[in-house]
Amino acid sequence: MRLTGVLLTSALTVSACILPAQATTQHLKLTPANTQALLHARSALTDIDGRFETVSGSLAYDLEAQTCHVDLTMNVDTLKVGSSVLRSVMLSGLMLDSDSHPTMHYVGNCVPKITNGALHTQLVGKLTMRGQTHPLTFSVQMRFTKNTLTSIASSAEFDQRQWGLSTLLHSVDPMVKTETIITLGS
Repeated sequence: MRLTGVLLTSALTVSACILPAQATTQHLKLTPANTQALLHARSALTDIDGRFETVSGSLAYDLEAQTCHVDLTMNVDTLKVGSSVLRSVMLSGLMLDSDSHPTMHYVGNCVPKITNGALHTQLVGKLTMRGQTHPLTFSVQMRFTKNTLTSIASSAEFDQRQWGLSTLLHSVDPMVKTETIITLGS
C-alpha cells in the first residue's frame, strides 16, 4: 500500500511539473497529415520498409490522468514499399491480401507502468489484419518541446504468422516491427 502511494505521488508530481493545472482530455482526428503508420520487415533478399499513405482515426488523451485511447485504420492498398514487385507481393493473398481485407485496424488504450522507478506508458490493444484480431502492445514515447507535448511515438514487434501471413517458404522473417508517430498541433 505504501509503495503504491509513493509511486502514485511520484507520477502525479512528474505530471504536475509538466502540465497545466486544468488538463483535460484532448481529441485529435488522425489523418495522413499528422499520423505515420510504418512497417519494417526483413527478407532473405532485402529489408522491407513500408508506410501506409492513407490512415484515419482518432486519439483522445489526458496527460494528467496518463490515459489515452487510439482508434486507427490503415488502408492496406496504400502501402508504399521499395518497388512495385515487392508491393505486389506484400498486397497479394499470401501476405496482406488487400483484395479481401482492404483495411487494418488498431484500437488500444494507454496504460502507465512503473518500471525500475520510472514511468513508462504502454498502448495495450488489438490489431485486426487479414480478418483476424489479436492483442498487440506498443511501447509509447511521449515527446515534448519545453512543456508542450509535440508527438507520441509507439513501436511494437509481432509475429505476422499469427494473422495468417506467409513467410514465403521462410524467405521472410516472421517478426515485423511497426511504428506509429502522431504529431500534435502547436
